[in-house]
Amino acid sequence: MHPTAFGPLVRSIGIAVGLAVALTPFAGAVRAQISQPFTPSGSVELAPGILYTQGTMRTAGRLPQMVRVATIDPRVPTARIRSLLSNDLVIQRERPSKLALRKSTPNLKAMVAINGGMSVEGRQDAYAAPISLHVSDGEVWVAQACTYPTLGVDPAGGARIADVRLHATMTEVGRKVDKQIHRVNTHRDDAKVVLFTHRFASSTQTAPGGVEVVLAMEDVLRPNGQQTVRVTDVRRGEGNTPLAPGMAVLSVGGSTNDWVRKMHVGDRYVLKTTIVRNVNNSCGGVIDAAPGWGDVVETLGGNEWTARDGRVAAPSRTAYPAGSERHPRTGVGVTADGRVLMVTVDGRRPGYSIGVSLKEMGKLMLTLGAQYAFNLDGGGSTVMARRFTSTDKFKVANKPSDGRERLATQALAVYQVIPGA
Repeated sequence: MHPTAFGPLVRSIGIAVGLAVALTPFAGAVRAQISQPFTPSGSVELAPGILYTQGTMRTAGRLPQMVRVATIDPRVPTARIRSLLSNDLVIQRERPSKLALRKSTPNLKAMVAINGGMSVEGRQDAYAAPISLHVSDGEVWVAQACTYPTLGVDPAGGARIADVRLHATMTEVGRKVDKQIHRVNTHRDDAKVVLFTHRFASSTQTAPGGVEVVLAMEDVLRPNGQQTVRVTDVRRGEGNTPLAPGMAVLSVGGSTNDWVRKMHVGDRYVLKTTIVRNVNNSCGGVIDAAPGWGDVVETLGGNEWTARDGRVAAPSRTAYPAGSERHPRTGVGVTADGRVLMVTVDGRRPGYSIGVSLKEMGKLMLTLGAQYAFNLDGGGSTVMARRFTSTDKFKVANKPSDGRERLATQALAVYQVIPGA
């Protein structure tokens, strides 16, 4: 690689040695499919607690792979991880680098950003919603019915990864029977109950039919919270109810979930939300509280595990055929000492970087010290942008396989907090 393309990276023997130490315990495990382990070619501290490292590795057949790693210590007070949605709405898409820059303020300076998780490709409607739980600045923006591997960060910078989802219920004041809300801010094309907030769009964008109940909220929707809501309107058969801050809309189509249809103006309900794990089924069954998730303020999820409990955890070829193919990949991991790893591997560029399978991505994550890691959207969506210290410019650092940065639903961004700016 030409040195000018790499920018003004500071060569750091200490960082290279540290990565080599992290590599040692897993070296025997990875040699079978990694013919040359990850070798850093340079590192730079972008800000306290935010380190950028670039290097290469070779997979089976000595195929070249270009790797970029952002290592963040979220416990450093001036390093803040944010989970962002494009255009501040569920239904839109935006380039991750532009999104991270747009959310910058005089007190928050964008340092690194990668693309987020999966959604239905090319859609800019309800199906643009990510498939996993999305919490930003302590507010739930999206919740789906199934658990997925998810990164969670609390106000103190504690980071963890687990299979979790949001469990939301409503209970009429004075009664004891909980009624389930199945999803938040996503599609309503089945008989499930969906709760819409103003984070979705300017309206629910639902088709006529079913019923939509307008609720007055005491607070925004929290990942672990309880509030009393009041029914202010019941709209039967109309659809496409307007949305605004301070309100929410309970929506259901089909002919089931009669409890929604029986709601009346003036009724009061307790709305309760909890982050949970499913004990025996990712989309249902027995649920249990998710330890350590009580106070998370940022979450972002992916589709498949790549490392779990310090071991490769990629799905089998039968379970997920695309995971065994080599493509550009984006992943997130958490180390044993609580650092967060944001990693991209370029692909579909013969002679420069071919791309990796999920198993190879898992092995890479282990060499970087991850105990837990999962896969985000990849292919043409794989992107990492960073701050270039010599020019103070924030721009794309990798080589997306499309030849340009793709529009995406989510971004995971890291900011430097600048007090008093």
